[in-house]
Amino acid sequence: MKRVSKLIRAVGLIVPVVVMTVAFAVPMSASAIATTSNYTSTVQSAICTNLSADATKITSSITSLDNKLTAVRQQQDQTTTANRAKEDAAIAANRQKWDSQRQDNFTKLETNATTDAQKAAVATYEGTITSAVSTRRSAYDDARSAYRNGVDGDIAAQRSQIDSDVSTLTGSVNSAVSTAQTSCNADSSVAGGSAIRTAFVASLKAARQTFQAARKNDTNIAGQIKQLAQTRNSAFKTADTAFTSATTAARTALKTAFGAQASSIQ
Repeated sequence: MKRVSKLIRAVGLIVPVVVMTVAFAVPMSASAIATTSNYTSTVQSAICTNLSADATKITSSITSLDNKLTAVRQQQDQTTTANRAKEDAAIAANRQKWDSQRQDNFTKLETNATTDAQKAAVATYEGTITSAVSTRRSAYDDARSAYRNGVDGDIAAQRSQIDSDVSTLTGSVNSAVSTAQTSCNADSSVAGGSAIRTAFVASLKAARQTFQAARKNDTNIAGQIKQLAQTRNSAFKTADTAFTSATTAARTALKTAFGAQASSIQ
């Protein structure tokens, strides 16, 4: 459960924080455009003079933060891969330990079996236990694999949506710059500059708000991962129940076969 919580925090909080920073990069630039002394009412046409430099700053901010997003994703992927490898190694080691202990128990049972009936009962017991262990492990492996694939799919879908939203944001910013540049080419006078600035800042603000609205859906992945974990854990419990039922019945049958010597069965 702790691993699930950590994973949810990683994909549900870190990524949106980085991406939301991209969104705020645009309004900050827009605010600067709206308040800098270059754009006072006495020198409105300065927007046309500084448009290229300001556009470069805005797009550079988006590109820089997009690169940071990529770095965060790479770190998340590396962490996920390392955590899964560690988990798999622990599972393998634990299974090896129990395999050894189970074989020791089988050997003792075979030693205690003196009659043909007891030997046959031990063989049946060993076969049932071995099959039950294999079945439970397969169920666990399938559930774990389904969980991981589900998580990977949800993260991939979220990343794809974020990439699309960042692309839309970038496109909107480029469109705002292009429109402003066209307007400046048509009329770069002081009077014309006022209208150009107003439209430019409004376009950047709209691009930011659209991006922020889209990013509100990021938190949905937390619920999706929790649901995947619940489904996995439910499969674990079902496998455990079936395993307990099979092994209990096998043990009862074995004790019956040993009769008065049943106490020798550990």
